[in-house]
Amino acid sequence: MSVAEGTFIGPYLLVDRIGRGGMATVYRAHHPALDRFVAIKVLPDFFADDESYRERFQLEAQSVARLHHPNILNAFDFGQDRGVPYLVMELIEGGTLADRMGRPMDIQQVVRWLRPIAGALDYAHANGVLHRDVKPSNILVRPDGTPVLADFGLAKLADSVKKITATGVVFGTPEYMSPEQAVGEPLGPAADQYALSAVAYEMLTGHVPFTGETPGAILISHISRAMPTTRELPAEISTHVDQALRKGMAKAPQNRYPTVGAFVAALTPAAWPSLLAGERLDRPTSQIRSNGAAPHVPVVLVVDDGAANRMLIEACLAGIDCEIRTAEDGKTALRMIEAQPPDLVLLDVQMPGMDGYEVCSRIRARPRGALLPVVMITALDHTHDRVLALESGADDFMSKPVERVELVARVRSALRLKALYDTLDSVDQVIFSLAAAVEAKDSLTEKHTQRVGECARLLGERMNLPEADLDALYRGGLMHDIGKIGLPDSILLKPAPLDPDEEIRMRTHPLIGETIVRPLRASSGLLPIIRHHHERYDGKGYPDGLRGEEIPRLARIVSVCDAYDSLINDRPYRPRRSPQEAMAILSSGAGAQWDPKVVSMLASQVAAE
Repeated sequence: MSVAEGTFIGPYLLVDRIGRGGMATVYRAHHPALDRFVAIKVLPDFFADDESYRERFQLEAQSVARLHHPNILNAFDFGQDRGVPYLVMELIEGGTLADRMGRPMDIQQVVRWLRPIAGALDYAHANGVLHRDVKPSNILVRPDGTPVLADFGLAKLADSVKKITATGVVFGTPEYMSPEQAVGEPLGPAADQYALSAVAYEMLTGHVPFTGETPGAILISHISRAMPTTRELPAEISTHVDQALRKGMAKAPQNRYPTVGAFVAALTPAAWPSLLAGERLDRPTSQIRSNGAAPHVPVVLVVDDGAANRMLIEACLAGIDCEIRTAEDGKTALRMIEAQPPDLVLLDVQMPGMDGYEVCSRIRARPRGALLPVVMITALDHTHDRVLALESGADDFMSKPVERVELVARVRSALRLKALYDTLDSVDQVIFSLAAAVEAKDSLTEKHTQRVGECARLLGERMNLPEADLDALYRGGLMHDIGKIGLPDSILLKPAPLDPDEEIRMRTHPLIGETIVRPLRASSGLLPIIRHHHERYDGKGYPDGLRGEEIPRLARIVSVCDAYDSLINDRPYRPRRSPQEAMAILSSGAGAQWDPKVVSMLASQVAAE
């Protein structure tokens, strides 16, 4: 069959040729009955002589057509006309990534391009489909700038008949081909990851990682040569970029990232320095106090044996008004803490000599380290690792690669907590430690009071409350259950409903808490929260049976946050509920147990998250 412009293939009129490659020709085509323009990829007619190929083509085309992802080119139809196979696809006329190559691209732009393509590849891999020919010319661009991956499965279709064309032919594009594909070994998702990593290398540097006079020479480089360094990049990000690219382009598939998305996630932190360059210039300087003294600038100690990781975390925190200090090992960090304690420690786990767990334990054993916030940041992400971190005394735990927004939020929260510690007098510190001791009794309530305090403060901000009330909400959330220190573990940890006598004792904890906290210098805003956070809106609560707006407003806010956090976390007597289930319970109790306005405000906050 002769395929040319102006002829029909199936019901489609071939209008003009818009592309041609080694294994197919692409036409802009029109379906007269539907009045729709499409792209048609026509494969060579010499495939028509092989019946097994035609069957395989149909199976592969069906698998590709089943892929439905916003960043995968839609396949509308497939068929054979007089033995010539063809695929009917969405027509995209915004060009390709290849049209934009030729010079280094900004790291932020590279990440924006790669993230959706990585999502498309991981989706296809989860559905049992490999691409096999990831390259810039196969990444199309919609008019709105959205990247779309084309030609899924085509290389496999072509590979199935390589015996018809030539012996020893390897299908794919040498500049982006994985070592295992180059030598004809069985392929898995890691081959697509290697190809996208090579594309990322070209986007960042303006040239492909390997060149040669012949395709064979290029393939030999992929098989045997180490990836060249990215000299074109700024020094502050080149080390991290090289590490991410080298792992993505590891010679052995098992040494690459577990998913394509994980590769892009590892590359993403390199975008922080350029993203934050403006923040460094605009970073506010600390104002001078009225008495002429400069306010305290919090100190964050970053402990990591990787120079690139230390550099990236420092860049990430450039927008926070703090001083960054760094240590490359545990012993150095302990000496620095002893000489001049920081306000927060960001601690890597896997370090030579003394690991992060031991460092954290030693920090906690020192008088100056008892109230020093420690956040562990590590590539380990198993539950066992988190348990070890918490048992060694860590306040929080984050997995690498960290998201900049999340890291900044957690650092701000930890510094706010440390600032609160520093404002307490000696009696305050003792009482605050008692509140922490209550939580330590039960692993299921770990960080409960801190979450309640932060939730309450956030709701207060949404309600435009004054700063003094916001501070009271945060402190009150932290201390609202301090009275439980006077209750036995048999009641606190009972994995079943309390009996009447136990319930009476449980209801004394607000009064016990009020008595403990009353000596605080700044207790006036806290006492109503601690005493009344178990009052009910309908007057059936305790200890005073207050009703509606008789209940102090701050206590009503903490009560809702306390209930919500309890519902979405495990308790000895029941498993956790989902946020949606928790909000349904709170909504059903609005006006009876809880202030309906506060419940409505929390519902809006949860829906926005």
